[in-house]
Amino acid sequence: MTLRRVAGYVAALAVAAALLATALGAMAGLFPYLELINHFRWVLLGGSAIVALAAFWAGGRVLVRLGIVVLAVNALLAAVPLMSQASSAARPTLRVTTFNVWIGNREPQAVVNFLREEDADVVVLQEVGSRLEQEIVPPLKDKYPHVMSCARRNCGLVLLSKTAWLDAGFSDRTHASPPVVWARFAGSGKPYVITGLHLAYPFQPEMQVDHIDWLADRLRKAQDTQMLVGDFNLTPFSLKLNSLAFKANLRRHATLGASWPAVRFMPVVLLDNLLASPEVRAVSVRYGADSHGSDHYPVTFDIALD
Repeated sequence: MTLRRVAGYVAALAVAAALLATALGAMAGLFPYLELINHFRWVLLGGSAIVALAAFWAGGRVLVRLGIVVLAVNALLAAVPLMSQASSAARPTLRVTTFNVWIGNREPQAVVNFLREEDADVVVLQEVGSRLEQEIVPPLKDKYPHVMSCARRNCGLVLLSKTAWLDAGFSDRTHASPPVVWARFAGSGKPYVITGLHLAYPFQPEMQVDHIDWLADRLRKAQDTQMLVGDFNLTPFSLKLNSLAFKANLRRHATLGASWPAVRFMPVVLLDNLLASPEVRAVSVRYGADSHGSDHYPVTFDIALD
């Protein structure tokens, strides 16, 4: 058996595997667990490119064509998030930081120091229990006098703001709705609402579907400018997050970065993001250089409000 024939068999298996993975990911709307495949779209894209090259080297028209088809499909699916990317602006009018500090964080002072240095106008924290609330919020009272917290409930969120809001509130986690904390501010044109959230975990895909549907329904009824920020537990390549963007007419402010995991590994996926109404434009996105005791890296968004 020649080397080229062996390579042909290996390439055929690789093409079949890439084709199967791509097809299964496309079925995530019917079987939510399959969304786990879509989170690693960039891996599928890179693997498909290698597979297509291997098929070309091994020869065989059918194999080459299948390899090209798989590569093209993954390239198109990887480009879908770009369709809902926020437009850009030169100068920011607002800075928002999101940080899943991790319920087991043992470095709360590092979190406090980071938030002081980052100097965001609004901060949204996730996985904040009563212990972390006591250790993080009071030391920042001089910088963030306005606090909306549901840390001691089945919610675990804190919203900090330098400026006063018109009104604010929160709601607890249920199977049908995510935990959210929100504040409504007076804008220069119309009011804007910043909603901090923490969606269900990736291994709770059915609950994620319910949370996305709840958010889409809530936002379709909203009149003010909207910003969703926090730990979505979904990557920009997920069917659910793209569905939310299209259903609620939102624009994504980060796509190609990574914020998780931060414990022992380098981050490989972006779970923490900001989605907002079209009139909210992107200036820059900054990923924290340190996890400050968390399993996530913080993400800061400089944005402009038209």
